[in-house]
Amino acid sequence: MEPAGRDAGRVVTSGGDRGLSGEQLKAGSLRDPLPIAALAFAAFGSLYMVVNAVTLIDQRRALGQPIAKWQAWVLEGTSFAAWLALLPFILMLAARLVSRPLPLTTLGHAAGCIVVSLVHTALMVGLRIAAYALAGDHYAPTERWSDRLFFEARKDLITYISILAVFLVARQLVAPRMAIRPSPTLEAPLIEVRDGSRVVMLQPDEIDWVSAAGNYVELHGLFGSELARRKLADMEAELAHHGFVRVHRSRIVRRTAIASTETKQSGDFEITLRSGAVINGSRRFRQNLLQDAFRG
Repeated sequence: MEPAGRDAGRVVTSGGDRGLSGEQLKAGSLRDPLPIAALAFAAFGSLYMVVNAVTLIDQRRALGQPIAKWQAWVLEGTSFAAWLALLPFILMLAARLVSRPLPLTTLGHAAGCIVVSLVHTALMVGLRIAAYALAGDHYAPTERWSDRLFFEARKDLITYISILAVFLVARQLVAPRMAIRPSPTLEAPLIEVRDGSRVVMLQPDEIDWVSAAGNYVELHGLFGSELARRKLADMEAELAHHGFVRVHRSRIVRRTAIASTETKQSGDFEITLRSGAVINGSRRFRQNLLQDAFRG
């Protein structure tokens, strides 16, 4: 059975007693670090913009080089508007990289920061040209583009890191471990993860998803990631009784860790976890989630 209307292609799983479905998704957004980080940045950025605009007006007046108030607000407002436009991209990139190995995460954010700085500068200047034109004036930066890009890059790096920090803080604040869980007992099932002489014991509900990595599997959750020399098929069999399903030939996921899924035109789908991480699923295994999503 396929959902109809504007919700076609987007499925919210039942998730059991702890999952999300229907109207619960709206409340569940309060436990999603992405909108929380976006709101926090928007609130702080608005205050920062106002302070900068007022400060610019006062400084120019004190130097004997007064600036029209509307110009100060345009200069600060266009920069903030450009950041708001780029905010969804930065947060989605942060969610995708949050569970990746540190070298890949670092490389991904380095590339992302460069792209964001270039786009931010171009968008900001474009908005200023348009705003000045509407006011019957002309905006023409005196510095060369190379100097402008270098000047903006230094500031953009700080802002980019600040957004990442807000996202990571929000992710920790709204993580599933904040929910009340039963106290571990002697009967509580434990998953033994061995990597050489190192042994880690995990409860199934601490694991969000598992991915194949050659002759190993990588377990992901609030603990970060753990690598174990095991086959994915063996791990799937062990976790099947704890609500894990195959969503890709190289991934399994815990149903109650899923916030939503969104189907792409190709038939493949994108899974957003309650932790904020985003993983891809294959259309070949889509029915595994649909069976629970539309049961009853």
